[in-house]
Amino acid sequence: MSTKEVIAELFNLSRPELEQVDARLHELLHGNGGTTSKTWGQALLEVAGTAQALPEDFAHNHDHYLHGAPRR
Repeated sequence: MSTKEVIAELFNLSRPELEQVDARLHELLHGNGGTTSKTWGQALLEVAGTAQALPEDFAHNHDHYLHGAPRR
């Protein structure tokens, strides 16, 4: 999953889920005493794939679920 795809998925999260992502990103980015050693893209990729309760075919048909495109 690319960084752009991960970012696109953020629009599907509820506010509490976004707050969890934000907190985790801050942990990843500032976990070493406040200095940033990772980019946002690297930090997002570390949490990519951790979403729960998605349809089994979500990865294959994400355009369908995100934008209403026909299923593949």
